[in-house]
Amino acid sequence: MILRSAMPSDLALLRHWDGQPHVIASGPNDDWDWESQLGRSIAWREQLIAEIDGRPVGYLEIIDPARDEKHYWGEVSEGQRAIDIWIGEASDLRKATGPA
Repeated sequence: MILRSAMPSDLALLRHWDGQPHVIASGPNDDWDWESQLGRSIAWREQLIAEIDGRPVGYLEIIDPARDEKHYWGEVSEGQRAIDIWIGEASDLRKATGPA
């Protein structure tokens, strides 16, 4: 598995994944606003696409919640991280990935 930066060219893929029932169930009221967020460089956030053998399988977002503009996590001490992880397609759920 490799992790690469999510790019504006991933917009259609992320919108597709965003509409999958298992992704909706994980955060039914989430609005990721992909158009304005993809490609926006923010020092306290990483947006990553997970790929296996060159095929995108998931999305990860790693943020510093103490610096988050929306303060979603409330008051958080420095040095913490919040991580969102999506598996894009239901067919990729419940699969072990990586070396045994």
